[in-house]
Amino acid sequence: MKTLPALGSTSVIYPESWDVGQVFAAALSSHSPFEAPALTWLGRKVFLDVEPGREGYVAYALLGSHVRDVKPGDYPLEFSFTQDGEQFLVKSTVRLRAKRYPEEHLKVESQMVNPPKSEAARIQQEARLAAAARKTMTAKRLWTTPPERPVAGVVTSKYGFRRVYNSVPRSPHAGTDFRAPTGTPIKAPFAGKVVLTGFYYYSGGSVFIDSGNGVISLFFHMSELSVKEGDEVKKGQVVGKSGATGRVTGAHLHYALSLAGQYSDPEPLFSTSITQLLRGMKATVVRGEGQSP
Repeated sequence: MKTLPALGSTSVIYPESWDVGQVFAAALSSHSPFEAPALTWLGRKVFLDVEPGREGYVAYALLGSHVRDVKPGDYPLEFSFTQDGEQFLVKSTVRLRAKRYPEEHLKVESQMVNPPKSEAARIQQEARLAAAARKTMTAKRLWTTPPERPVAGVVTSKYGFRRVYNSVPRSPHAGTDFRAPTGTPIKAPFAGKVVLTGFYYYSGGSVFIDSGNGVISLFFHMSELSVKEGDEVKKGQVVGKSGATGRVTGAHLHYALSLAGQYSDPEPLFSTSITQLLRGMKATVVRGEGQSP
């Protein structure tokens, strides 16, 4: 692949640096039509959707990094696309900065910290199902920003909290917990397609929704599910009711946002938009093959 965009003004927009665990935006825009846009981030190829933009055509992406798995440092971000019958590649780097998250101590039933051996096969199978759902990758962008808040309740446990269950350290919190008494209607933050539902050992009543470009919403601990696999949902549509199923200390909604397989902090996204996230970010522009602005 060439390492310069095709003839015409083409830009890739991304942050030079960002905090580990936090959601960031990236975009590819051009005055001329382009096809098959994609980017590669943290080992995953993300397929994007081309749509009309202010100056021609644009493809948007939401990306992040899981605070449990990703360490601070420099990571490659590559954009690829086809234009005028040729393939092009733009290479860049994002520096992920360290961010300190608080610690949280919780008391739960002992079998939720050290499950009985009889549940091992079930837990492993459920983990495989969840991992497969989070790998869903479709190019059509169904998500729009800002997302709908799933419930009106206050946040009781933030993303990234280093969790200690019954004095036993566990992985950092991979989502955001909202106060939601049992039976509270839960709304879809984005439009999308349901790719997995079920009642699982740790997460209880669960729904996974694919909104395109690797954007997957996860809802846990629900008492009732209002959707099934294959259903198409609208932004703001009720997908179920909150509960206290799975590993919980009480009724609430655990909402998680997986971006190309990376659990990232969804909370700041509720008060911003893709264009606001992109504002002020680094833009690499090439005006004509082999020329820089």
